[in-house]
Amino acid sequence: MSLRRRLFLTLCLIVLVGFFGIARWINGELRMSYSQVVEETLVDYAHLIAAYVEINQFSQDTFQSLDNMFTKYKSQKINAKIFEFIKTNHTLEFYVTDTKGLVIFSTKKEEIGQDFSNWNDVYRTLRGEYGARSTRTDPNDSRTSVYFVAAPIIIDSKIAGVATVYKSESSILLFLDRALKKMFRGGLFSVIALALIGGLILVWITFPLERLRKYATNVAEGNRNILPKSNVKEIKQLTDAFENMRISLEGKKTVEKYTQMLTHELKSPLTVIKGAAELCLEEIGPEQSKIFLNNIIDESNRSHLLLEQLLKIAALESKHHLEQTELIDPALLLYEVTDALMSLWKSKNIAIKIDSTTKMTIDGDRLLLFQSFRNIIQNAIEFSYPNSEIHIQITGAHTYLQVEISDEGIGIPDFAKDRIFEKFYSLERPDTKRKSSGLGLNFVKEVIDLHHGKILLQRPQMEKNGTSIIVQLPTIKT
Repeated sequence: MSLRRRLFLTLCLIVLVGFFGIARWINGELRMSYSQVVEETLVDYAHLIAAYVEINQFSQDTFQSLDNMFTKYKSQKINAKIFEFIKTNHTLEFYVTDTKGLVIFSTKKEEIGQDFSNWNDVYRTLRGEYGARSTRTDPNDSRTSVYFVAAPIIIDSKIAGVATVYKSESSILLFLDRALKKMFRGGLFSVIALALIGGLILVWITFPLERLRKYATNVAEGNRNILPKSNVKEIKQLTDAFENMRISLEGKKTVEKYTQMLTHELKSPLTVIKGAAELCLEEIGPEQSKIFLNNIIDESNRSHLLLEQLLKIAALESKHHLEQTELIDPALLLYEVTDALMSLWKSKNIAIKIDSTTKMTIDGDRLLLFQSFRNIIQNAIEFSYPNSEIHIQITGAHTYLQVEISDEGIGIPDFAKDRIFEKFYSLERPDTKRKSSGLGLNFVKEVIDLHHGKILLQRPQMEKNGTSIIVQLPTIKT
């Protein structure tokens, strides 16, 4: 599982646990708050009834009057819209007890005469304390609670009885359930919003890490890639550490690789030089000495060229971006290259034709691109037949410029097409039957990669034999 996914799931888990924890706490707080409001109202009702009984001194007329009042209350239709809740039922009840806790009046006739002295509302009030209780009509259902609040009936400064008002919790639950539903909907929306925002934040945080991971993967695969940049201090420090590690590892790897290459490639010229030198020490004629000395010079030049090209390629491979660039007209650059190679193509009577259908320019290193196109065109000349033609076509697409260099030479055999850009891989020139160092096209590929372009090999779009090299480079419209 990816780090991003783990962080997102962890965030969702924290949000859900927090939401349900808060919801549970709010549920308890809301229930308590609603209960407190109802209890506070019942306190007023209890004291109001107690005061009414006190005034009339427990007379029969008092209880008859209370009974008439309650009967009238029950007969009235209620249709009160309290915000979104519509109240239609009667939920208030009350009873009066004497000093022994016996019910002497109740809105429920069956309660008259019963002993309520052990109930907290009556028991505590008769002792001068605040009396209230909550009793369930169904012991197994917390939603069937009934709230009882009592007030003392005081006559001649003594407690002469208790007036208790009670109300079912069902009326509270209607408000509570509606509030909880709203809270749940709002909380669910908040959870989703927090998850989305958290996901976006995680993407924002982990995106630089993902770019850094891809960069490290590309480096491990040997591909050239642009070092990702970040304004986050910690990510920038991590990026710099990766780059320093890459430079250190590549430096060690490059030294080892080029040591092996040089050892392998210099064996042949050094062997020739040693053999020719030993023969020159023997008693041979001037003509033979001259031949061997020329061999020594040729192989020395070959070794020198080999070392120079290896150093150039090593310098390119150590780069991951161009240090200095300029806007380059591709047609003008290719005319300069063909002028520099004039002696070669004129000696074989080869015609070079340059066609351009775009005004796009390249933002790149002029010297590196000049050397690259020189290598490609020089190869095309060396592998072309005399009196043939080399066609250079420059076209432009939306995001890149394409240069196609086609010759009418012997072509590249199928077995060599996959290796043509490898170091030290070379084919015999048709004129001299000799191979080059095999570093020219590898140098070209390194330069094109450094410019974030592509180099492709294909047969020319014509019936004749030959080879087409296609170079694609990012462009700037003019």
